[in-house]
Amino acid sequence: MTHLQRACPVCEHTRATSAFDNRMAPVGDLDMSYIIGRCDRCGFHYAQQLADDASFSLYYESLSKYDISTDISIVDQARIDAAISICELHVRKDEMIVDLGCGYGALLGCMSRTGWNNLHGVDPAPNSAQRAKEMFGLSDIHLGTLDTAHTVLNLERADVVFVMAVLEHLPNLRADMQALLGRLRPGCRLLIEVPALDLFKAEGAEPFGEFSLEHIQFFSATSLRNFFTQLGASTVAMEIVELPMLQSGSLFGLFEKTSEMSAIGVLQREDDAVFNSYLQGSNATLQVALARVPQVPLVIYGAGSHSARLIPELEKTHAKQIVAIVDSNTNLIGKSIGRWTIQSPDALASMPHAAVLVSSFRSQNEIAASLAKRFGNTVILMYS
Repeated sequence: MTHLQRACPVCEHTRATSAFDNRMAPVGDLDMSYIIGRCDRCGFHYAQQLADDASFSLYYESLSKYDISTDISIVDQARIDAAISICELHVRKDEMIVDLGCGYGALLGCMSRTGWNNLHGVDPAPNSAQRAKEMFGLSDIHLGTLDTAHTVLNLERADVVFVMAVLEHLPNLRADMQALLGRLRPGCRLLIEVPALDLFKAEGAEPFGEFSLEHIQFFSATSLRNFFTQLGASTVAMEIVELPMLQSGSLFGLFEKTSEMSAIGVLQREDDAVFNSYLQGSNATLQVALARVPQVPLVIYGAGSHSARLIPELEKTHAKQIVAIVDSNTNLIGKSIGRWTIQSPDALASMPHAAVLVSSFRSQNEIAASLAKRFGNTVILMYS
């Protein structure tokens, strides 16, 4: 696997200062580690060195955990409410709206109930159209991706295009968004949602949890405005929405394509104080958590991003103590993480003398309770 050097997606400057080495254990033989750089010109934080396109494609095909839901979570409902609030101010009820990456249609379904009636969606999941029809009565959901959306819908007719929780994932961010804007008419608006770097908080949160396997650029209000300004889109509205249940939040931006796709404003240098504070606080939390891990035979429960980051740390001090890694996700069982093959939790029955280290921040108590009902192993929690 090769790792690629990237220019800044916002301003295309080629020099960046390394800010954090997001070292991850390989998952399914894919090393998705990356180095976060801070652009020397505009201050944007992004994965300066990351896995190649083929690795990302394989990861999303085989390991990503974006499953079709059966209901709208509290977090998603809060995000949907924020998006609708912006649309109430800036989007007429009869305008043509296209949601790229619409999933099972939760946002469009809520918009339909609120009075919008010209709603269209595109998603790569084969059963998205069926689920959107069953759950929300939506009838214009198409199979496609960001790259192919224009082949299943006439994007030149769109008045507003939603691109929600997408930009933070794109290895070819600038090229992808330039291509999308090139297919839209002048005056068309883009509603963007990304995780808000402005609200990255270390206290009470998973250490370095904002740096997941899949998030490879980190937008503040300043850098999101900079990005679309450089692509020739003007800022209509910007809103930062706190999500207290996640100790974080979302950044929403509404942008309008101008007649000329060229930079229309001056870059504003991004302040790095929040990012640096997040790094320092996360490291402090992680060190406290690691100190709770005893020098005994360990089975790690969990094979997601938390474990991918935890394993390289434990290898420094507990390499000989880790005897197995288990996970209840059937899509992961049999695949590898680091030098271990992921097993079913049933394997704990044959390892009664090993302690189980719960590798999760948000779900550690639920996992511990479930384990206690089935097994007699000592359970270790990393967070108070």
